[in-house]
Amino acid sequence: MLREQFEREYKNVEKSLFLIAIGYLHNTEDAKDAVQEAVLSAYQSFHKLRRIEYFKTWITRIVINKSVDLLRNRKYTEELTDNINVFCDIPYSEVEILDAICRLKPSVSIYITLRFYNDMTYEETAKTLKQPLSTVKYRTKTALKELKCILEGDD
Repeated sequence: MLREQFEREYKNVEKSLFLIAIGYLHNTEDAKDAVQEAVLSAYQSFHKLRRIEYFKTWITRIVINKSVDLLRNRKYTEELTDNINVFCDIPYSEVEILDAICRLKPSVSIYITLRFYNDMTYEETAKTLKQPLSTVKYRTKTALKELKCILEGDD
């Protein structure tokens, strides 16, 4: 029963978790590794989750932690290569947006990724990142301004 419930919940957030990891790691293979490690860790601890409605926030936090761990352990310096095959089911204009998001610092891109690709409210984002709501709103606005500059070619 727990396994089926975990699979069902995971299917709803699978793509957004990958995008979050890419936002941090700027490398598709590392992002896959981070998500895989996070899913394994989450599955092993799923029985400890008290309220299923917090699944998305909970597993997102695990993916963020695993991504940060990979950055720390590997002292990551490479940029994301343009691997359009990863986004083959995404319209071209969205690929441009994703490319621009990947050019942002991970500490900035996470706000856009959580808010717009993970469909989190400001409140959910604040809870996930363990930050005040006002900070999340401000940093999301700032991140969107930076993204706009990149998309308009002012980076």
